[in-house]
Amino acid sequence: MKLSPIAMGMALACAAAAAQAQSNVQVFGIVDANYTHVSSDGVGSANRLGTDGNLSSRIGFRGTEDLGGGLKAGFWLEAAINPDTGTGGSTSVDNLKNQSGGLTFGRRSTVSMMGNWGEVRLGRDYVPGFWNLSKYSAFGTNGVGSSASLFYPVAARITHVRASNSIGYHLPKMGGFFGQVMVARGEQAGNSDGNVAGVRVGYEAGPVSVAAGTTKTKISALGDFTQTNIGGSYDFGVAEVMLLWNENKIGNTKTRAQSIGVQVPVGPGQIRATLGTVNATNVANDASHFAIGYVHNLSKRTALYTTYGRVKNKDNGKAFTLSSVDAAAVATPGGSSSGFEFGIRHSF
Repeated sequence: MKLSPIAMGMALACAAAAAQAQSNVQVFGIVDANYTHVSSDGVGSANRLGTDGNLSSRIGFRGTEDLGGGLKAGFWLEAAINPDTGTGGSTSVDNLKNQSGGLTFGRRSTVSMMGNWGEVRLGRDYVPGFWNLSKYSAFGTNGVGSSASLFYPVAARITHVRASNSIGYHLPKMGGFFGQVMVARGEQAGNSDGNVAGVRVGYEAGPVSVAAGTTKTKISALGDFTQTNIGGSYDFGVAEVMLLWNENKIGNTKTRAQSIGVQVPVGPGQIRATLGTVNATNVANDASHFAIGYVHNLSKRTALYTTYGRVKNKDNGKAFTLSSVDAAAVATPGGSSSGFEFGIRHSF
């Protein structure tokens, strides 16, 4: 039986529609560029055109395929980019190193299976102990407003954000409850260094959000690295208030950081402010951080922002500086680092 051209065209259109319903692929990303000025005691000032002041610049590809019976397969490839130079970002090559020139898709590189029972992910992904540091901070982990420099470990900065070679399980939606479990391999010959295990559980419904997470990484030379935190927020309508506590332990050293933040809607934008402190044991020094800023939404995808931040070291220490400009480290014992930035962020 021969089909007319019209019938053939309709058949092809139906097949294409069915294929589209079965799978989809998206290109997405964020481009965030800013001007930053920072002054640090004992060093002077630094000016630069940078990135990641409001959100981290990235480009990614993600997609899912409907396998039927409620089962789906998916992938997520996400790379950091530097719009000021046109280069790619950096990442660790395994769970024991942190250097530039790493994986192309170092932000996330996973393949997964999903169903009513939850999701299993394989690849490089956020560790359970990181999510709260971004979720319950007024500025997240970006820019001079971020308290990330207080919440990250002073030394051995591995797996404090992501882990390679991981297997993760995410709970399905169960009311407001959510959770994540992860194990990862350091893949070191003859030992378990770099092996990771972590868990995060929480509840989010209406104006309330709260979660606790922990990640432990094996490091035989220094002592295991354990990152544990708990955070929460409540949206009062006129303002959202958030609290965060975090402890990093490496061997016999320890830092405990805490912060309070607020986000206040104002017209098409949002005022943000945060105050954080860190207390150190057998390493570095105590310090404090204050920041205030404003994000002005030009549309759903584009925003202008400006932020001022200041880090003050205590006890003649100089370990902490504004996290966005590592080159402006404090050189004077007990010194401070302060700065401002203004920039533009566009999502696609």
